Order: sequence, then C-alpha cells, then structure tokens
Amino acid sequence: MENRGNRAHGLVTGDRIAVVAPSGPVDRDALAAGIAVLQQAGFVVEAPVERPLWRLFAGTDEERLGELQAAFDAPEVRAVWLARGGYGLNRLLPRLRLSDRVAREKLVIGFSDATALLTAVEAAGGHAIHGPMVAHDLVREAEGGGLSHLLRLAEGESDWTIPIPTVLRPGTARGPVRGGCLTVLASLLGTPAAPVFADSIALLEDHHEAPQRRVDRLLIQLRQSGALAGVRGLFFGVMEGCGSPAELRETILDCLGDLEVPIGFGAPVGHGAANLAVPFGVEAELSLSVASAGQLAGREGLASG
Repeated sequence: MENRGNRAHGLVTGDRIAVVAPSGPVDRDALAAGIAVLQQAGFVVEAPVERPLWRLFAGTDEERLGELQAAFDAPEVRAVWLARGGYGLNRLLPRLRLSDRVAREKLVIGFSDATALLTAVEAAGGHAIHGPMVAHDLVREAEGGGLSHLLRLAEGESDWTIPIPTVLRPGTARGPVRGGCLTVLASLLGTPAAPVFADSIALLEDHHEAPQRRVDRLLIQLRQSGALAGVRGLFFGVMEGCGSPAELRETILDCLGDLEVPIGFGAPVGHGAANLAVPFGVEAELSLSVASAGQLAGREGLASG
C-alpha cells in the first residue's frame, strides 16, 4: 500500500495547530501545560472546547466528531494534534471525511487510541506521526528532547533514527512504517480502517496487557486475520506493564517467530518512559544485529516545504 497523497508542507513558526479531544476526557491543567509548550515553540494553537463528560468520552459522538471534522476542514490549520487517548475514535471513523485535499495535506499527530485515526489518515494518503500527545506526554518529551525530534520530522527533516535495544530476530528490512497500539489495531480488523502491513515495517506497542493471554491473543488475531501477510519486519515498543521482558520475548517469538523477518523489541515509542515520534507511510530501514542491537532509520521526510 503506497502513500497516495501529495507531500504536506512542513510546520514552520507561526503555523496553526488544532488540538482536538476525540477520545477520553482531558485534564485541563495538563492540556494548558502542553499548549504552552507548543506556543513557546512559536505555533498558534487552537484548544479543544471544554465539554461535559459523556459516558467515558470528552463529549458526545456528535460533539467530538464535529470538532475533529472542523479541524480537518479548516484550510488554515496545518496540524491536527490529539490531546490524549483513552477510547472513542473507532466510533467516529465511519462518519469522518478524509478524502478532501485540505485534510490530506495536514499533519496528524498522536498515539494510543489515535492509532485508529493515524491508520485511516495514512491509508487515505494523509500524513500521520505516531508521537506524544498534548495533554499526555508532550511536556515530558519537551524536557527530554523528544519534542525537538518530533518537530524536526514535522518540519521535513529527512534523516531520523529510533534505537531498538533488543534483537529477537536479526536482519534488515526496508519499507514504509505502519502500526501503533496493538489493542487498537486488533479492534480495527474487519472494518474499512483495518491495518494492512504487506510490504511494510510494523510498529506494535501497548501497555498493561498480560503477555501470555492478552498479547498472545492480539498477535494471533492480527496474524490469522491476514493483516501481517507480507510484512517485511516488526519492532515493538517497551510494552510497559505487559509482564517481564523475558515473558514478552517468548510470547512474541512463539506467535511471530516463524515469519522469518527481522523482529526488534524495546524501542522508546508509545506507552513508556519515552515516546519518540515515528512517521507513518514513509520509507525506513530496520537494521537489527545481534552484535550491536539495532535501529529504525529514515532517509525520507514526512513533509517537505
């Protein structure tokens, strides 16, 4: 599956960013702190409207969909950045319009529940970045250097790397990166937004899922659905709270080891102490060596000016 959209223009100082809350309720103090980080970086930021909690969500489906669609439709908005995850985007995808040229030219940034949106956006030819969210981990990433890495990607930086400390199967693979939160990816199977990893490098991450029950079940579901057919390589995040590294390695190799593709583990992406941004849909190289661990390296930027 090739990225079919035109290249988005890179973010520059003064660009407008719409922060949206299409999933769980947002802590207003954390949101304000994250918005301040973006403003200090020189961006004009539109904050999500504060709405009454509806069930587990930051407003009704209609309210959250309206806010998200308005951000995609506004020509002056250069990036749509999620405030936080939780759950709720699957409910909105069937009614979200992504085919408009303006929507395809925007950058869309987030992770966790945002996996559903990133998958749909990238499949429609848009520009998706798996990375920190405004009211979740953006302040931490600004303090640790992850934000500067993300902004270099958003500005059109063509050289980037993600370290992968543990090699489960050595080898080299090239292709566009796709993936995200394992639980969300599995929930998309059988829908129009189902992930397809043929000829791609798969990023898989999650947190607080038991390795020998939940992680095993999710990986088997992805595999038996055919979503992993033709995958060229896989790498996992740190999988915080998903049991011991030894249990996870055993589970991953038991479920996927016979695919005979390179597999890495422990990348600082997604749920964990660090969340380095990964651009989806652009060419990268997964290099895994038993002697020297490995990395994911890109030589193509997500955006160009």
